[in-house]
Amino acid sequence: MPFFYQCISEACIFVNQNLLNFSLKPVFATMLYSVKGRLWAMAICIFFAIGWVGCSDQSQTESAQFFLKGNLKLETKEYAEAIRYYDEALLKQSDMADAFCNRGIAYVHIGEIDKALEDFNKAIELDKKLDEAYFNRAGALVDRKEFALAASDLEHIRKNYQDSTNYYLRWGDLKFNQGYYDQALAEYDRALELKASNVQALVNRGVAYFEKKDFNAAQSDFEKALKLDAQQQLAYNNLALISARQNQLDQAAKFVERALDFDPVNPIYLNNKGYILLLQKKNEEAKKLIERALEKEPQNSYAHRNLGMYWMQNGNKVEALNELKKAYDLNPATDQIHFWLGKAQSDNNQKEEACRTWKKGETIGDNDAAAERKKNCQ
Repeated sequence: MPFFYQCISEACIFVNQNLLNFSLKPVFATMLYSVKGRLWAMAICIFFAIGWVGCSDQSQTESAQFFLKGNLKLETKEYAEAIRYYDEALLKQSDMADAFCNRGIAYVHIGEIDKALEDFNKAIELDKKLDEAYFNRAGALVDRKEFALAASDLEHIRKNYQDSTNYYLRWGDLKFNQGYYDQALAEYDRALELKASNVQALVNRGVAYFEKKDFNAAQSDFEKALKLDAQQQLAYNNLALISARQNQLDQAAKFVERALDFDPVNPIYLNNKGYILLLQKKNEEAKKLIERALEKEPQNSYAHRNLGMYWMQNGNKVEALNELKKAYDLNPATDQIHFWLGKAQSDNNQKEEACRTWKKGETIGDNDAAAERKKNCQ
């Protein structure tokens, strides 16, 4: 539908964010609301409808035109161009809250979270009733792990958003990032009750199921998401990880390749492909991909974990231990890190440390770590 036919309504802009910086776990998607611009969009509607805008303020008219161009670029995912047009709009009209809100969305898409927050804050300063800005700021605050502030923003708009599927999706993302997986599942369920075809809610609920090690439920959600939208690259990535856990390595390789078809340089997908190659004993090819992933994300605990696995498989006990320690220090919740770190410690004659590590893994449900402890520790 042409933009100017709906220019007073809000539009949903889907964004695939790696908010959790997962690599061996599934990454999940969230979403943002853009503002079409109530007064500004109305001026553009009139312009398209009758070809003329009667306006005494030329700057305001030009600002509205730049705002419209920015919205079109935002919808076509040309984020740098969108930002440029919003910049122009704000030069002409510096108090346009809608332009700040939408420019913030564009900044989120390119990973400039600090700039996005500045814009959302400014939008709210200019228009305290701009609910979209609160909604989007909540997402950025979740990304910054400022959970209390994010919850405050969501509570602020609850009355107006209580029938919005994506409102509960955002709550689910907040609870997930706090580690409250059961609460996250309840919020995603609510989102899907309101709209069963909410693809993002399906993907994100699948990730929550994955974290609870309910892989059948996770797989079901990812497959449903792909039936609704075959372009869901995150679902392919996540299915690759489930297939790898089921030792269906050929299928896992196909899924991760499908994800890479959409984004060939994504460090998470590259690292996951490296992980699958390690399981297939294609070690040198795996190492190249893992190192490429680390070049893009040096603090990726899963890539360090995979590199530790590589060194272990190649007999370098010291390097294996170093990399697995890095992975643990970066994120002790890294999937299966207790199992692998314990093995590296054991290989380096650190039996007591290995047993302690496996015991920690056992307490959080790592069955492989539990099996190693039972086999090797009294």
